[in-house]
Amino acid sequence: MKRPISSDSRSVACRGTGCQPVLHGFTLVEILVATTLALLLMGAVAVMFGRVAESITDSRSMLEAADRLRLAETRLQMDLAGITATVCPPLKPENNEGYFEYIEGPALTNSLIAVNSDTGGNDQTVGDFDDILMFTTRTTGKPFVGRHPLTGTIQSDVAEVAWFLRGRTLHRRVLLVAPNAFTTASKTNYYIFNDISAHSVDVNNIAPNTLGNLTRRECRFAHPTPFPNGGGAGCAYWTWTIMPTPAQIFPTLPTLNECSVSGSGWLPTNTPVSVTTALDLWTNASGYRLSDTAFLPPGTTGNRISDDVILTNVIGFDVKAWDPTQNDYVDLGYGSPSLNGLGHYGQPLSPLAGTPTTARVYDTWSTTYYGPNWNNGIDDNSNGIVDDDFEKVNPPPYPIPLRGIQVKIRVFEPDSRQIREVTVVQEFLPR
Repeated sequence: MKRPISSDSRSVACRGTGCQPVLHGFTLVEILVATTLALLLMGAVAVMFGRVAESITDSRSMLEAADRLRLAETRLQMDLAGITATVCPPLKPENNEGYFEYIEGPALTNSLIAVNSDTGGNDQTVGDFDDILMFTTRTTGKPFVGRHPLTGTIQSDVAEVAWFLRGRTLHRRVLLVAPNAFTTASKTNYYIFNDISAHSVDVNNIAPNTLGNLTRRECRFAHPTPFPNGGGAGCAYWTWTIMPTPAQIFPTLPTLNECSVSGSGWLPTNTPVSVTTALDLWTNASGYRLSDTAFLPPGTTGNRISDDVILTNVIGFDVKAWDPTQNDYVDLGYGSPSLNGLGHYGQPLSPLAGTPTTARVYDTWSTTYYGPNWNNGIDDNSNGIVDDDFEKVNPPPYPIPLRGIQVKIRVFEPDSRQIREVTVVQEFLPR
């Protein structure tokens, strides 16, 4: 009887009296091929997981950047909604309204441009980056909180607020309007201990501002002095008669870091700094020497570095005003020769009347600059008109109501290099 054939395909070798199966192993080539395939598979999986992780990281970074941008947008909307001043120059200090001021920087309208260092051409991703907003505002929610040397902190429902870009860092200076915070204080080390809006009363001392004080430009943060008919002493920012050109200084405001240097006076000295004609905001945050120490001696920094920082990686802070002659939001001094709108560089009679190389300023102004002969009921210049515009010694640069402004904030996310932008619109008067 034949033995049934086994289903086991293994070879059987018979030696002596017994039979044993012979096991065949993998060859070296087979092992190498299998190892290579396994490594390739593992590499593909690792690359896939790496890309997924990178995508998640980029998405998280963009979400965080979007959140920060929304917070800045909300904060600006709240500040603009609470503006205390009637945006219709000039204002009377006795009305205690405060002020509104919008400064149009000269960078993108002149030789100062944003460039792409990789291509050498203009960088169209960068928006206007040298505009400034300053105004007094009243909160409708939580009060403003700041430092006070005696109480530690102080609160107020009203504050002087300044929004400006330095390099690619957006700053928001908040100075509380608290007239009863103190009587007078020394200028030395003032911003180390105080977040209270103040003006100079003499060479060494300052006093807290009222809204009426702030109606006058010389009493505001980082403004020049002396002013015609204004008195007082402020900080060296823009002088009354000579405004800086791009070759002298890039228009901006002092940061809290600069103001809080130990032993410093009222504000850092605004000496001219050299500037270039091009700036890559993506790679060089301080191309105009606009680092936090731009106005300070080398190696010195204040002790309040980031208190006023609201947003980073900003490549655009563009402010525009509603021009009824164009039925659109425009930059101040965009080129129209008409004095009826906002296209010119300022009324010729105004001391802030600009040229193409200087910043243009919309200011709610003060009647104190008009001089003693205005509104006296007399035809002082004998032209047949009583108290006409020519009797106003220093009229506002744009003596028309401002119906509204538009602010665009543009940021980039460094990891994904994506760009986001928000637009804030605030109307002051109906169109």
